[in-house]
Parts: sequence; structure tokens; C-alpha cells
Amino acid sequence: MSTRQRRMIIHHLVRCCILGAFGLYIVSLTRSGTLLLFVEPNLAVAVKLSAIGLFATAIYQLQAAVQQWQGVDPAACDCNHEPPRSLLANLLVYALFLLPLVFGLLHG
Repeated sequence: MSTRQRRMIIHHLVRCCILGAFGLYIVSLTRSGTLLLFVEPNLAVAVKLSAIGLFATAIYQLQAAVQQWQGVDPAACDCNHEPPRSLLANLLVYALFLLPLVFGLLHG
């Protein structure tokens, strides 16, 4: 397995975890009845439905990681782009998504 394949597997798995965590966070806010503290009541249904989209996208990222692990390049359609090579750039990009999630979990 090449270094590029390992890097892409890690990126797909990190994306899967972040998307799944946001979906789970929306579900937990809904179950606890605190979703309306964060969103407009008229948008509550749309936010709840967005959790389904987040889970679907997380499953797609997991599937892409598995395909990459099996040696099949999921980017064969040329619709994907390479993540930055810099570790600092990757940490910054993923931190932008993780920071709101962490603050939300610490708040509740």
C-alpha cells in the first residue's frame, strides 16, 4: 500500500468521523429537546433532516476509505481533489470543523 493510499484512507476516515459526529450531535440535541436553543423553530425540521444527509455523507466517506484500502481509487471519476500535503494545513482545515463540534459538546 502506497503512502498516498494511506493518507487518503486517513482523510476519508477523519471526514467520516466528523460528519457522523455532527449527525449524532443533531440527534442528541433533538432527543434532549435543546435543538431549539440553537436554531430557529421554523428551521428545526430542516436541521433534523440534515442529520440524514450528514450520515449518508459519512457512509460515503467510509465507503471511499474501504475502496482505497482495497486498492480501488474512488476518485477515478476525477471528481475528488487531493487534500493538502502539509500536516499543519490539514490540522487547520479539520480544526475548523471540529471546533464548533467541541464547543457544542462542552456547552451541553
